[in-house]
Amino acid sequence: MLSEKRRVLEESKERYENGLIKLKETAEQVEEIEKIVKVKGVEAEKKKNDAEKFAAIVGVEKEKVEAENEKANIEAAKCAQIKSDVTFKKESTEADLLAAIPLVEEAKRSLQGI
Repeated sequence: MLSEKRRVLEESKERYENGLIKLKETAEQVEEIEKIVKVKGVEAEKKKNDAEKFAAIVGVEKEKVEAENEKANIEAAKCAQIKSDVTFKKESTEADLLAAIPLVEEAKRSLQGI
């Protein structure tokens, strides 16, 4: 009976010591993970700040591009109006020219008769 109690106590002591070793190992692992998390947290914060700065720059550039795009659209509308006016004048001039050709031919014939 005494040997049985001794064996049970020895097993309990061994489990207790193994548990302490595992707790110590786990605490060390947690400590290492916490260090890594702190480093990663600092890196993440830096990347977040960099991203916010970049987003601000992109926002400013986007506003500039939109303003230039608006100017380009206004110029495109002006160019379209000018093209329309020139096309109208060209067609009008061609019509006048076609109407004038018979008169020129007649004038040539009249000059040849002189």
